This record gives sequence, C-alpha cells and structure tokens, in this order.
Amino acid sequence: MRRSYGVLLAAILAFPLLSCNLSRPSILLISVDSLRLDAAFGRHEGKPIAPRLTAFADQSLVFDQAISPAPWTTPAMMAVMTGHDAPTHGVEKHYQSLSRSVPTLAERFRASGYRTAAFTPAVTLRAEYGFDRGFEIFDYEPYGHDKISSPALSGKVIHRLEQWKKEPFFIWVHLWDPHYNYNPPTPYDEIFSRGERPPSLRVQCLKWIRDPVTAPQALFLQGLFWGEVRYTDRYVGEILDALEKQGLASRTVVAILADHGEAFMEHHWLGHTNRLDSTLIHVPLMLRYPSELRPSREHRTVSTAQLGASLLALAGLPREGFGSLPPLPLDTAESPRASESSPPGVLSQTVRRGCLTSLTRERWRYVIDHHDCREELFDLEEDPGETVNLAEREPRTLASMRQAMRQHLERARTSRVPRASLPSTVLEESETRLRSLGYMAAGGGGGTRRGDPTVCDGVIFAGPRDSLGDMEPEECPPEGAMGCLERFDHGNSDSRTDP
Repeated sequence: MRRSYGVLLAAILAFPLLSCNLSRPSILLISVDSLRLDAAFGRHEGKPIAPRLTAFADQSLVFDQAISPAPWTTPAMMAVMTGHDAPTHGVEKHYQSLSRSVPTLAERFRASGYRTAAFTPAVTLRAEYGFDRGFEIFDYEPYGHDKISSPALSGKVIHRLEQWKKEPFFIWVHLWDPHYNYNPPTPYDEIFSRGERPPSLRVQCLKWIRDPVTAPQALFLQGLFWGEVRYTDRYVGEILDALEKQGLASRTVVAILADHGEAFMEHHWLGHTNRLDSTLIHVPLMLRYPSELRPSREHRTVSTAQLGASLLALAGLPREGFGSLPPLPLDTAESPRASESSPPGVLSQTVRRGCLTSLTRERWRYVIDHHDCREELFDLEEDPGETVNLAEREPRTLASMRQAMRQHLERARTSRVPRASLPSTVLEESETRLRSLGYMAAGGGGGTRRGDPTVCDGVIFAGPRDSLGDMEPEECPPEGAMGCLERFDHGNSDSRTDP
C-alpha cells in the first residue's frame, strides 16, 4: 500500500512538469537547399512554381527581406544553429568546425526537455562541423549531386512526428533536391521546359567557368531547377499534411527557409558560393504558429541568423548566452527590445570561392572585395538586378554603409568566438567519401590525389582543390573587409570602384 502511495505521489508531483512540457510548442524547421526567392513564390504561366510553399506563405509571417549570412550551406545553416552570422561563428571553410564552447539551438531545446532530431542529406551539413550537437537523433546520409532524396527524408520526418506527437520536439530536416545537378524525375523534368539544352547539364563542373552557357541554355537549366523545386514542394506538403493528421499543426511552430539561392548567369556564373548577389542571399523565410503569429508580411531587412533566437523565444525558453543577434521582429511579447538592437543592416560573407563581404540595409547593398578593396553600392529598389555601381555617385550612402559594416565586423571581432578546425584524419576520410559521391574529380576523370588535375565533362581544371572538390581560388587576405575599411580611413588610394 505504501509503495502504491509513493508511485501516486510521484505521478502527482511530475504532473506540473509534464503539463508544462505539453504546453510548450513543438518546433519543425524545414530548410530547402538552393531555393531562390522567385522559385518559392514565383509563378509560371499564371500558376505557382511551388504551390504548397505559396499556400504556406498565406498562413505565415513572411519576411520579405530575409538575407542569408552566406551563399552556401555550411556557414548559412551554422548561422541558424548558433545565432551568429558567418564571420562570427567562423565556420566558413570546409576545414573549419564549430568550437565546442559555442551553444547550439538543438542543445538549448534538448536541455529544456525537447526531443531533438535532424535529417541531413548533404555533406556540407555533416556532424564533424558541429551540426550534430544537441540532436539525440542525427540522421546523416549524404546523397551526392545526382540522387533524389526528398521521399526518404519526408518519410523519416513523418515517422518521427508519429513517434513524438505527445512530446515537445525540435525537428530539423534539410531538403536537398533543388541543389545542382538538376535532375527532377518524370514528369517534373518537363513541366517548366524552356530555352535550349546545353551540351552539359553538370552544373558542378560548369560552376567553375565564367559564362559557361548561353542565355537560352541558362533558361533550360533554370527550368530543370524549377522542376526540382516543384518536386520538393510536394514533399514539403506531405510533411505539413502529416502535422495536420497527427493533430500537431496548432501547437507546432513551423519555420521554412532557404539556406541560400542559386545563380543562372545573372552575373556570368551558375550555381552558388562565389558571389553575394540577391539571387544568392535574398531568400524565403516564413514562420507559422497560429496561436501567436498572425499571417502578415514583414518588410524590414532581417538575417536568417536571427531565426534561432526567435524559435527559442516562441518556445518560451531563455535566450541568454545564445548567439549575438536579436530575434526576428515577431510582433509578440517576445519581440526584441530596443536594448537588444544590433548594428543596422545584415552582414553576408563568402571566403570559399570568393572573398567578399556585403551589407544589406533597406534598399541598399554595399559589397567589398577583400582582394583589391573594390567597392560596389547598389540601389536594390531602382536596380534589383544589381547592374549599376553607385559607389562614386552616392558618397553619403557609401560612408554610412561603410560605418555600418565596420560596426558589424567589430561586433564579430569582440564576440571572441573561438575558432576550431577539423582533424586531418577527418578531412582525409571525407575526401574518400566525396569521391564516391561524385564531388572529387567530378567528371569521373582526373587524378585521385588532391594536387592532380580534375577532368570535368572534358574540361581540365588544374590547381588545388578544397576538401569538397571545388577548385580553390587565391587565398583570401586574412584581414578581410576590415582591412579595406581601415585603408579607406587612412585615405589609401588603392581602393577601387567600378561605375
């Protein structure tokens, strides 16, 4: 009898904690690789390219001016998981990893009693970078450039929703299929057929070449890309339908975003990574939580790196010590206060296939090339294609953008986030795995050692490659954009602008 009483008492005492857990919203984070803004919300022949994403936007708080911290997956998604932009978290190259001292979003949720799971099919999101930290389930299966992954990923997420429907969860899935190479299955390969078929469809090779295809050929590739977006959209819909079926939709915060965009020769290049144009860093970002967020449009410029703090805020969890950026403006009681403001504008950076830092603020984008300190200034309202450099014509705006960028870089410097690198053994093992997936010596020819030439669709690329098989450009100057700003302060005439 006494034992039964003890069990009953324990259950009564545990009930408030259980009730508290059940009252917390669950979190579903869906990131879609390479999803351009105009593919997520655009139309073709009067119909949405991605009908489920378009319908989801109508139910959500949509951030019209969301900017990614980087034009490729690893630094962009690490920013979401840490609340730091790319120069701050420091995982900007393939040999870098997240310092163990930096807290992650999944660690915060798991420490608060959430079940946590991640499903990642991309080598750019592997555990060694630190993406596995805080996830009790980290399902990592790299698919390479040519395999379809959305059905398997959708099935794994839906299974986990069924298993955890009575517990608060944080689930992250990264849908990979829109990433090049563009090979949508039938009939998605013909839905958006247009332009002229290029001799090669292997964008993983073509991305290394300036002006690799003609304008009609770029349209053909973009049509295939849209087909992959439409195909992926179908599986986004399956996951959202499963939320409804399990009765979870009303108590689940759903966030959908892209890690970065994709280029189709708007500035002479295909793919992503090496530039900071709107096609690469202006991305879709949506939040749905029916009880707290009303469907609306937010027009202020924000960073996707602010999403992590926002998810913690919506879950009612403490944000102290997480990241260096405030939450997104959510128009709730948990919206950031004035004291939490960060420097104006959003910082983006790439130091992998390019050496560029940009600041986007309202209608303006300011870009510095680290190599020669060339400056570009674009009016995104008047010139959305970023074709006219106004750096010499708008001296006041230029000075203001320089100062704002300096503030961001100073914040990154003073945050003192430690830097970490992957062990050499991990890099060697990764290269072996990447060759089997078609990253290294991408065209099937070329050498097997890192210093050997790479043959990609008949084109020979000589020179060093990075640990993902990409050709390595000249190393970025260590002083970065801050070195250029300091030169400008001293009146150094070596700075250059191109009108």
